[in-house]
Amino acid sequence: MSPWLPPPVVFRGRHLSAGEMAGVAASWWNALGAPFRASSQLTAMVMANHPDAVALFFALSACRAPVVLLPSEPRGWRTAPALPPATRLVLTPALAGHAAEAAALGLDATVLPQPRAVAADAAGRPPFLTCPGLVFFTSGSTGLPRPVYRRTSSLIQACTALMGAVGFPPRGGVIAPLPLDRSYGMNNCLMAATVLGRPLGLLERFEHNALLALFASGEYGYWAGSPVMADVLSRRPLSGPHPAPPIAVFAGRLTAPMCRAFEARFGVPLRQLYGTTETLTVTADLAPASDVRSETAGHPLPGVRVRIGEDPISPHPAGTSGRIWVQSPWVMEGYGFPPEVERAERVDGWWPSPDLGRLDADGRLTLLGRLDDCIRTGAGHLVNAVEVAAALEGYPGVADTAVVPLDTPAGLVLGVLVQSPEPLRPSDLRGHLARSLPPWARPRVLETVRELPRLATGRTDRRACIELLGKALRRGTGE
Repeated sequence: MSPWLPPPVVFRGRHLSAGEMAGVAASWWNALGAPFRASSQLTAMVMANHPDAVALFFALSACRAPVVLLPSEPRGWRTAPALPPATRLVLTPALAGHAAEAAALGLDATVLPQPRAVAADAAGRPPFLTCPGLVFFTSGSTGLPRPVYRRTSSLIQACTALMGAVGFPPRGGVIAPLPLDRSYGMNNCLMAATVLGRPLGLLERFEHNALLALFASGEYGYWAGSPVMADVLSRRPLSGPHPAPPIAVFAGRLTAPMCRAFEARFGVPLRQLYGTTETLTVTADLAPASDVRSETAGHPLPGVRVRIGEDPISPHPAGTSGRIWVQSPWVMEGYGFPPEVERAERVDGWWPSPDLGRLDADGRLTLLGRLDDCIRTGAGHLVNAVEVAAALEGYPGVADTAVVPLDTPAGLVLGVLVQSPEPLRPSDLRGHLARSLPPWARPRVLETVRELPRLATGRTDRRACIELLGKALRRGTGE
């Protein structure tokens, strides 16, 4: 019998106990029927940020089929490769309207009935979190999302290791503003609350007032977010004291001004962590608050190893940048939909990440961007996009940047889109860059916007940035 239960959920002012959540999950598990539960045919669900989706996730996790976690927006269901025809899609009653989109993709949709009150005591409880595996998707920031398959047990193992390393406060729940269909949100929100047995403060989406209300309640000890969330929370007016939970973690590079503003306002440091859909959490800065260094992604979790270089067998020495290689108990099984899974490429047990980094003498990891963010210009120079972005960080008014390649008949050139809440003159920004970057690393096109284009996950929409900057390039001006 599985020891796992759904966590208690707080949603729109409602408090649902672990027993209530387990009862809804058991009701739907029973409604699916024994033949469905016993089949290994691939099954999908819409993993929305809603108590019904959480209950359905646990119901399907007690079946024998791998489970595909789809985003709430059906346009995100188009992936590479595509969902296999006849994949079973199970919909909650509130999402019955998605059956038409499912049929258009060749999926076999089942709409569940309204749940009945079911006693979910230990004797009659379904075996939650025992399905063979789960399919997540990469971000799709540079193309269609790619399916990533991992064992359910590896998800539990990764989250248990992370929560053990966090040193969770003796009381308090987990805030969940991140999309649960993404591995980052699942691992740091729903699974975190599950392995800890703590309440889950669930938000349908990031909305700063709702998040601040959870802060102000003082009932939460952990929350994971994104740099854009930290930026918004640091700038919006406050109606009163809103101390953040003691542990605030973020995936993604955090700028120094953003970290200072957040800590000054909320009294806790932002802790950077590093991971990917393929690896889950690799490193995290979980030092005492006074020792947090927000510019680094901290140390590897217990059981995880990191090396830097072209070859993990002959890694670079400390202080040298290069590809990040990961050796971890919870690296994915591979890409694709089971049973057709392309096994993960490894070198003597090391997985080659798509990211650049640097380890210091103490083993802390500093992220330096993605390998495909390094741009070889038409003139033959290799430019690190992160270094260009870092050169703009300290400029007053710069909140965020996107550094992207732009294709021209003469080869690739550099484009930069700068987010600023106040008007900035591109000529002033260019002058600032001229004092810190060599001529060949300066952008050909530079534009400012109030908000960078973003995906539903909060990550920068690189394709939209390239389109905006490409239009400026075709106009013949970057000013």
